[in-house]
Amino acid sequence: MYEAELATLGWKKGFRKAVAIAAAVSLLAGIAGLFLLHPPFVYQVLLFFVTVSFPSLAFYFYLGYIRSKRLKEIDDNLPSALFQMASFPRRTSAERMMESVAKSDYGALSEEFAKASKQVRAGMTVPKAIEAMRERNDSLLLGRAVALLQNSYESGSDMSAAFRAAAEDVFRLQALGREHAAAMTMQKYTLFAGGTVLVPLILGLLLNIVSSLDFASAGEFGVSTETHAGLVEAIVLGEQVYMVVFAAIASVFIASNEGNAAKAVLYFAVSAPFALLVFALVRGISII
Repeated sequence: MYEAELATLGWKKGFRKAVAIAAAVSLLAGIAGLFLLHPPFVYQVLLFFVTVSFPSLAFYFYLGYIRSKRLKEIDDNLPSALFQMASFPRRTSAERMMESVAKSDYGALSEEFAKASKQVRAGMTVPKAIEAMRERNDSLLLGRAVALLQNSYESGSDMSAAFRAAAEDVFRLQALGREHAAAMTMQKYTLFAGGTVLVPLILGLLLNIVSSLDFASAGEFGVSTETHAGLVEAIVLGEQVYMVVFAAIASVFIASNEGNAAKAVLYFAVSAPFALLVFALVRGISII
């Protein structure tokens, strides 16, 4: 898992070892932060959680970003490659089509076709070579192109019209994807701004105003200083829990709409601590 992405970063010792090292470094950093910074007790858990979890999560999702970027490059260049294969004369061999795409300037897609062509020259059959290419890349669009190539090779029929139709379908799907991404971007940043800045800012300011009122001199409704302090402490805890729950719900919603539920963990690891930090700063509490 992610071995290819780690190789691009110069790491050749495997994914598990990389994660283990990242987790160990994060844990040591979290422990060192507690001893060196001496935060108030209420923020020790927050500081430890951020220091331990965020670097490892960031590293994991960075590898995912590298993979998704490569897949996007493959999908973006796939229509041009399909049109190129559709332009070949009738009865053109699949091997020649693959060599043509491999020698073209299609980035990661050309690299994958070059690997498949190399495997064919080494003795692997064309269907197995292009099937291996599909298995290396989790792309539905590439899987469809591979199916067309396999059909062309096995049947020997003219697949030019099918390649051209597939390329046009890919163009339409990409246009719909861009429209959906543009619509989701506004919702995404609105939720992040609300959950990490506006909500803690408003709650912190309101709590500051309420805390500054003199309830002890409010006649028969007055409360003692100890009771007032206890109420404020309970309200602070309740508001912190609310902000964490809000961040969790917003993170799940955004990740689900993006079609990658695993990203909810990353979004939560960023938004929840940031919201609590904004709330603490508004409340005027030193966290160091």
